[in-house]
Order: sequence, then structure tokens, then C-alpha cells
Amino acid sequence: MDVQLKELLEKINKDGVETAEQKASEIIADAEKKASDIVAGAKKEAGKIIAEGKAEAARAEAGGKAAIAQAGRDLVLKTKNEIEVLFKSIVNTDTAAAMKGKTLEDAVITVVKAWADRGDYTVQLSESDFTELESGLKSKLSEELKKGIEIKPFPGVESGFRVTEKDGASYFNFTSEAVASNLAELLNPKLSGIIKESDKE
Repeated sequence: MDVQLKELLEKINKDGVETAEQKASEIIADAEKKASDIVAGAKKEAGKIIAEGKAEAARAEAGGKAAIAQAGRDLVLKTKNEIEVLFKSIVNTDTAAAMKGKTLEDAVITVVKAWADRGDYTVQLSESDFTELESGLKSKLSEELKKGIEIKPFPGVESGFRVTEKDGASYFNFTSEAVASNLAELLNPKLSGIIKESDKE
């Protein structure tokens, strides 16, 4: 009886230990699998975060490059516009300065003599230019003035001159503003070409 009890206790103990060991093995295996899944999930998430970070960095870099390129284009356009404004100002100032005295007198004489056969038109000068050039022009254009051409002061002219038909239906504008505007239009394409070439360097 004691032997059987002892064997029974040993068997119970053995079965309990084996069951416990088996359970422990299952728990360890389950824990290892969960740990492995957690590590794999963490690696996957880390890879996703890194990929998203790289994509965001690439977008930011591309956006930065586009912004720099746009800023460069804006600067070139602004500089071009400022140069054109300066250029126009210089042309206007220099043309107004040139359309005075002997140069203006020669220009009026050249136009009047070229159009002498048209007759019956008026040359309009500014008040100050008319006062300064009247006697010289009347002397040098005496033959043309006999054909009906007139030379008069006109408040609408600041420098240079206008040639108008007697009825005022049309006129030819040789004022410094008109001449400067025409010069600027002719020279502006060359200026634009120079600016474009310098932009390539």
C-alpha cells in the first residue's frame, strides 16, 4: 500500500512536472512568436516611416528647387523691367536735350523742305523754342513760307515739333516724347536680346 501510494505520488508529481514543462514550453514559444511578430511589425513600421520621411524630404527638396527657380525668374524679370524703365528714361531725357537749338532748327528745316510741295500746313513748336528759333527759321524757309506753310507756337508741345494740316484733321508728331518712344521701340528688342544673352551666362 505504501509502495503504491509512493508510486502514485511519483506519477502525479511526474505528470504535473511534465505538464508544467509542456505548458512552460508553450508559453515560451508563444512569447517568442509574439516577440518575433512585434519585432517584424516594428521593422515594417520603421521602414514605412523611413520611406515616408524620404518621400517628404524629396518633395521638400523639389519644392525648394522650384521655389528657388521661380525666385530666379522673378528676379530676372524684375531686373529686366527696371533696366527697361531706366533705358526709357535715359532715351526720353537725351532726346529732349537733343531736340533743342540748332538740332531742332535743322530738323524743322529738313522736314519743311522735304514736304514743301504739300503746302498749307503748320509747324508747331513750344513757346520757348518758337521764340528762340522764329527769326532763323523764317529766314531759312522764306520760300516755303510763301507756299502757305506756317510756323507757330503751340502749348501742347514741350520740346520738338508737330506738323499739322490746316484743318487739324491729322498731324505728324516729331515731339521729343514721340521720337523717344519710337527710338525705345526700335532699341528695346536689342536691349531684350542683351538681357537674354547675359541671363544665359
